[in-house]
Amino acid sequence: MTSPVDAEFGRGFGQVQLLTRSGTNEFHGSLYDYHRNTVLDANNWFNNLRGDPRDALIQNQFGGRLGGPIVKQRTFFYATYEGQRRRTGDAVTSTTYTQTARQGIFRFFPDVENGNANAAVPTVDLNGNPVRPASATGGLLQAITVFGKDFNRPSFDPTGTIRTLLASMPLPNDFRFGDGLNTAGYTWKRRRTDDFDHYALKIDHVINERYRINASFIRENYDSLNSFLAQPFPNSAGGTVTSTGTFFSFVATSTLSPTTLNEFHAGTQRVSVRFHAPWEAAGGQASLPNINGYPYIPVLGLAANPIPYDNDPQRRIAPLYVFGDSLHWIKGKHEIKFGGESRFVSSNAFSSFDVIPRVQLGIGNDFLGIIGLDSTSIPGLGPNEASAQTLLTDLSGSVDNIFQTFNAAGRPLAFQPGVSQQRTWRQREFSLFLQDDFKLEPSLTLNLGLRYEFYGVPWEAQGRAAGLVGGSGGLFGISGTSFADLYQPGLDKGSLTQVQLVGKGSPNPNVALYAANPANFAPVVGLSWSIPYFGKDKTVLRAGYSVSYERNALILTDDISGDEPGLSTDTLFTSNNPLETVPLTDRSQTVWSFDNHLRTPYTQNWNLTVQRDLPGGVTFDVRYVGTKGTKLIRTVNVNEVNIFENGILNAFKTTQTGGTAPLLDRLFGQFSGRASGSAFVRSFSTTRGYLANNDVGDFADFINAATVGDERGALPRLAGFPENWIVVNPQFAASEFTGNLANSTYHALQLNANKRFGKGWTLLSNYTWSRALGEEVGEAQKAQLGGQVFLRSYRDGRDRHLDKRLLDLHRTHVFRNSGIYELPFGPGHKFLSGSGPFVARLVGGWQIGGIFNLFSGEPIGLATQVTSFNQTIRNTPTLVGVLPKSTGQVRRVSDGVVYFADLKQVSDPAVTGLTSMQALSAASTLKAIADASGKIIAVNPAPGTVGSLSQTYLEGPDSFRFDANLIKRIPIRESTELLIRGDFINLLNSPQFDDPNTNINSPSFGRITTAGGERIIVLSMRLNF
Repeated sequence: MTSPVDAEFGRGFGQVQLLTRSGTNEFHGSLYDYHRNTVLDANNWFNNLRGDPRDALIQNQFGGRLGGPIVKQRTFFYATYEGQRRRTGDAVTSTTYTQTARQGIFRFFPDVENGNANAAVPTVDLNGNPVRPASATGGLLQAITVFGKDFNRPSFDPTGTIRTLLASMPLPNDFRFGDGLNTAGYTWKRRRTDDFDHYALKIDHVINERYRINASFIRENYDSLNSFLAQPFPNSAGGTVTSTGTFFSFVATSTLSPTTLNEFHAGTQRVSVRFHAPWEAAGGQASLPNINGYPYIPVLGLAANPIPYDNDPQRRIAPLYVFGDSLHWIKGKHEIKFGGESRFVSSNAFSSFDVIPRVQLGIGNDFLGIIGLDSTSIPGLGPNEASAQTLLTDLSGSVDNIFQTFNAAGRPLAFQPGVSQQRTWRQREFSLFLQDDFKLEPSLTLNLGLRYEFYGVPWEAQGRAAGLVGGSGGLFGISGTSFADLYQPGLDKGSLTQVQLVGKGSPNPNVALYAANPANFAPVVGLSWSIPYFGKDKTVLRAGYSVSYERNALILTDDISGDEPGLSTDTLFTSNNPLETVPLTDRSQTVWSFDNHLRTPYTQNWNLTVQRDLPGGVTFDVRYVGTKGTKLIRTVNVNEVNIFENGILNAFKTTQTGGTAPLLDRLFGQFSGRASGSAFVRSFSTTRGYLANNDVGDFADFINAATVGDERGALPRLAGFPENWIVVNPQFAASEFTGNLANSTYHALQLNANKRFGKGWTLLSNYTWSRALGEEVGEAQKAQLGGQVFLRSYRDGRDRHLDKRLLDLHRTHVFRNSGIYELPFGPGHKFLSGSGPFVARLVGGWQIGGIFNLFSGEPIGLATQVTSFNQTIRNTPTLVGVLPKSTGQVRRVSDGVVYFADLKQVSDPAVTGLTSMQALSAASTLKAIADASGKIIAVNPAPGTVGSLSQTYLEGPDSFRFDANLIKRIPIRESTELLIRGDFINLLNSPQFDDPNTNINSPSFGRITTAGGERIIVLSMRLNF
């Protein structure tokens, strides 16, 4: 914000006020149409690279408005309609199997990780022809069958389900995706439709000179195909979205005296969004595989699923009711405003996530692993072992797990198959404000204000809000009740976590999700001083400070409370009784809780501006803007695995180097036979991958939750270790604490020059240098902006401040310019001012405009996805050399775009420290980054450490765009005008490249594979009358 917020407007600094036009004593209106199509727009940069045609598009945005009197001088109307019809054929790519892979033939070059045509070390060209890398240890391409080696998975899936899925998947045509040899991309034009209609009507009525009222009504409808659960392949079905919105507002204005004005306002809105899955269409479920008539969705491990599986049918309805009143009073040098507002917020939604069971293909709970298809049995398979085994589990139909959700419904609650989860959330808000704009002197105005905001604790209308007994203390389970009880194996200060219903309408009406926080006072202070020096009224100083509170979105409440174990159950822990205590043998679900003492997040804003009027109608100002977000919402998983106090880290490192760890003998002795526990985990395909790639966090998580027989978590239990040997709350896979854990800061220098319209032209120019830092922007803010809450795990739960970084919204430099120029032809202008009517209409009324934007790239950082410390994959490399912050530049090459052209991907030195026993070192895919001279500068973090590089150390590609428009106004008669316009978005067709692949272990490290910003031309016509 560049100026303090008026105390009348709180709820965050970003304020948008929409004003609807009113009718007058004369009829006025317009008709318009904005048109786009495939021919007018430029092609995408990567389409051009591949020789593909432009994405199909036809779009029309059309409508009209009409306003005028119903009763002259008393009652007026203003009506609008706008429609949009958009049809696109967007290029999309899905991963599919190659012809040989479908036959069970896995191809690879010995000791080289397969890489597509865009990889740093490709094993295919753009046409899919094998390319032998120089680093391959063997001469020829190897082609092996995955069948006939593992007696548990000897051949193709006998049910025929997998062959049916394969038949619906086209053969690949884009070898820039997948591994190139066994999987690749299928790129095609996916049809999408978007239809939108907007209707609005406003009525104004003048009761008398002192009293006026107005009412507005808006209705919106939206329908879309393939914007939800979109088709992965042409023969697949796609989902749809339908939405309706109804908005109503009423305002009554009363002039109580010449110096006193009162305004009462009331409004309501109801937005309903329905997400339809493909199988909801007529006959849709018949297309799903089924067992004895019960449908399910199989989930492949190596290729895109022909049946979209990552979402389910759902609906969200969000009613809102608002009532408020304000009084505006002028008294001497004071302009005083005070008032208040009440808001009744609600959300009525259902979701059916995983109500149709998912069958995930994989190894399953088989401690034998996959036999005969590993690095020991097949020399050179090494870094491709996991892919070969996944191909086998996919084609053989090997089931890893079956997951189905049963939701509690009815009174009393009971789990019922096929029933969706239903939640109706309610929340009450209230605010008061007082603002005084005090004109101390003609040249000095002081702004003083105070706002109070109360946000009630949400509750579920049917009494189904779920919380924990003991609130957030219950997250720590048998270990204790606070963060002080973490990382202490065997600690027994707590009790089993229990879920209970809380809030209004529940058996515990006096227990809330968290304690209400009524102390939300927000001051506003500002001043404006016309400095009497250097010319009267030429220089103005403005300064301000304000505080604003941000309510937590109801979708955050739904995520935290609505998904508690006990209100839903799944096949990994099946219970007949809702709210039954989850046993220590479950370890598959996630439990949530708000901090018992959750506070309302708030933001402080301060600014200082000096503005100077310059000759020629130009104003120039310099601004400093600062913002601090405090007590922002973020979630931490207190079930971070412990690898230190229990000896797992030392055993892991010993086993990596070829030693024998007694701890692993104790854990895995029952499976290893005569071999040691260390030898067993080096040979077992699942744990071998962890050891080969420094994934000690995943290794500990596997030990904690692995199933032996039908019992999860049995490994440490059978070895005699305490239940909380690895995690603080062993009942659950994750235990999420949501509280005021995050903070942020923003500082900016802004330079603005504004040339007011005169002599036919105007110009606005802005430069901003800024810096945004913090652990996170806050979950409440994300939920407001992005819909679904995105929860990040900390890289190190023991030192959460390690995640302080440049935030995603940070941009170091932003340069914006915009201008308008009227061509000097026709009546009233320099040239042809005395021309006749025909010539005047032809040459007059031309206007051109332009917008020039240049932005720094968004913050990015090198990544590893190695779980070297805990379960999170958001790890970074460890810096061992010099990596300038300026590293990275878009460079176009013959087969695409690279960003780190001066960096090389080499084998991580840590691989040389791995033992060759059980082919462990051959299975490693760890890479390091070297500079142009070959000196290694970044490596994967060692087990037990977190990468030293910041998560956002570098910047992505800059963004440059120049937009222009050309407008022609043709007067028809005195009150009628035809406007013809062309808008040229990104006129120079400069591609806006997306961020590169920053995972140093990826074969596609440094590659940019997507871009936007292709030139768009919009032609429009408007008739104003």
